[in-house]
Amino acid sequence: MANSNDKSQKKRIKVAVIANEFFELYQGRMGGFGWATRQVTNYFNSNSNLGIDVVLIAGETYGKSGEPDPIVHNTRLILRQGNKLEYIRRIWAEKIDLILSIDYRPNYRPLFWILPKTPIVLWGRDPRPPEDVVKIETVRIPGVENVYPQGLKCYDCSSFAQVVRVSKLLGRSVLFATPTPFLKEKVPGTYGVKPSEVTFLPNIIDMEPAEVVKSEKPTVVFLARLDPYKRPWLFAEIARHFPDVEFIFMGKPHFQGKGAWQPTSLPDNVKLMGHVGEEDKIRILSQAWALINTSIHEGLPVSFQESLKCETPILSCLDPENVVSQFGIYVGRYDGTGMEGIPKFIEGLKTLLENHELRTKLGKEGRKWVSKTHNQDNFQKVFSGLCKKAKVY
Repeated sequence: MANSNDKSQKKRIKVAVIANEFFELYQGRMGGFGWATRQVTNYFNSNSNLGIDVVLIAGETYGKSGEPDPIVHNTRLILRQGNKLEYIRRIWAEKIDLILSIDYRPNYRPLFWILPKTPIVLWGRDPRPPEDVVKIETVRIPGVENVYPQGLKCYDCSSFAQVVRVSKLLGRSVLFATPTPFLKEKVPGTYGVKPSEVTFLPNIIDMEPAEVVKSEKPTVVFLARLDPYKRPWLFAEIARHFPDVEFIFMGKPHFQGKGAWQPTSLPDNVKLMGHVGEEDKIRILSQAWALINTSIHEGLPVSFQESLKCETPILSCLDPENVVSQFGIYVGRYDGTGMEGIPKFIEGLKTLLENHELRTKLGKEGRKWVSKTHNQDNFQKVFSGLCKKAKVY
């Protein structure tokens, strides 16, 4: 990456990070796309020597004309404007050198057309080809199977193929990256284009737990939004079979009302923490004996990496990049409500709780993998290479 002492560096480059969420409670959803946005923004801002200035751009949220830009993670967030000409002038004034697209949503396209020659790096966080969409559509909440759950909508991202075609005619570079190699195979079916290369751009897992000391009483955690997509009712049901184990929900629901899951009638050993700050998250993960993931679908969950960084093995019905098989227990795939998987979850959790040596081994090996692979240095090296391919410096 460029160094501020390198006289050959003619100018700093400006990167526009475009997303629909920003990992701020007052700015909507608190999901993985927002987490990635926060991580890269904080990294660029904290390392001025990289020669990168960053601005955030909202794909879907509108602001009011004349109001100042919100400040998110010490960075200006440019909201969309109803006055299209005003919005276009606002974007042009930024003199953006590179667009970092946090995955892709159709509402990103106005920015791509406003900046028709500005290179794009599409960081495919969770590409969903048709077969994944079909699986996600099977989710139902136990007891209300006749109600379609909120939050299952999968966006048709195939319109990105048009962006690629037009960009080729205009001479614009469009590069593809994913935070884990296994997602490469999902790119063509999701975005409607088969790129010649998909680069592995790792996450920035910068949490550094102190000495990890597990709780005296067995503790199991759930780290995700409490929405139907994540099937949190499975975590609550598993808890009923382990009355002497503390089960902690870390996360809050984004949806309310019909089609949302209501955390009511929970067992006495289940604790609702809501959204937790970084220090509390590290403390709870470091004390936990296991992390349970019950989602219908994931890319590579950040919660997996954060849990492993805290030496906490994973129990899940998903196994992206074989991470769970390597550093926890994979219980198999269960669609729909997922309730058919409860016996396997119980069996797997018993194994983890009863085998201290196994838990410790899996946790330590997982931490080594995360520390070695998903770190700032690796992100910097790969991102620098993408910038060079895009010819932004």
